[in-house]
Amino acid sequence: MIDISQKEVWFVTGSQHLYGPETLAQVAENSAEIVKALDASQVIPLKVVIKPTVKTTEEIYETLTAANQNSNCVGVITWMHTFSPSKMWIRGLTALQKPLCHLHTQFNKDIPWNSIDMDFMNLNQAAHGDREFGFMVSRLRKNRKVVVGHWSEDSVQKSIGDWTRVAVAWDDWQGAKFARFGDNMRFVAVTDGDKVEAETKFGFAVNTYAVGDLVEVINSISDKEINALIQEYETSYNMAENLLKDGEKRVSLIEAARIELGLEKFLEDGGVKGFSDTFEDLHG
Repeated sequence: MIDISQKEVWFVTGSQHLYGPETLAQVAENSAEIVKALDASQVIPLKVVIKPTVKTTEEIYETLTAANQNSNCVGVITWMHTFSPSKMWIRGLTALQKPLCHLHTQFNKDIPWNSIDMDFMNLNQAAHGDREFGFMVSRLRKNRKVVVGHWSEDSVQKSIGDWTRVAVAWDDWQGAKFARFGDNMRFVAVTDGDKVEAETKFGFAVNTYAVGDLVEVINSISDKEINALIQEYETSYNMAENLLKDGEKRVSLIEAARIELGLEKFLEDGGVKGFSDTFEDLHG
């Protein structure tokens, strides 16, 4: 079971030095407020971690490659608070190997028509910056999730939350092992699969194991282990009469428990996350 509480997504805000230190300080403050709201949201199950505002090609590359190396980070949320020239993002986006969510939002929810001036415009250029960023991500043909709307809205936070759950699942796949006991059903094409393509595209390895190796583990399960599992069955489920003690099908229940325990041991000992089998490949 994945411990989601240990996983996090990084919030990366884009800007540039052109605006000066005062504006950049306000950018950082606004970003922190958004992250605080997202991190407290009931519909986002992961921790949202703010990263320093990126303002140069080098800062972008260093932040995104650091995300690649951080085992707790399952994805990156980007937001262009102001205008972040998108050519600065090419190297970093090309290097990024984790899921990407582009949050297209404005810090202010409403436009102050009576007081709007250039200072306000400088601090609220996400409509411009996010489109510039979006162009480059599209130009690079990079897959990402785009969430549009004000960051305080429930629908926006839910969309981000849904994406984080998918990112966690993707993260769990990376380096995972799946076992095929025997191969697919003979002559069937649609379940044949492509092991190389699966590992290349999805990050998990699929390998075939001999059914005899599994049977050897199944046969090593003790009667004590089997009886304990059957007691759990009887406590947890309403059992058919023929499966109860002295029932005519009791031996089937015993064998089912033996197989379950053996299969679980085989998978756990091998660090395997899942398996498939075929009724056309039997042994023992």
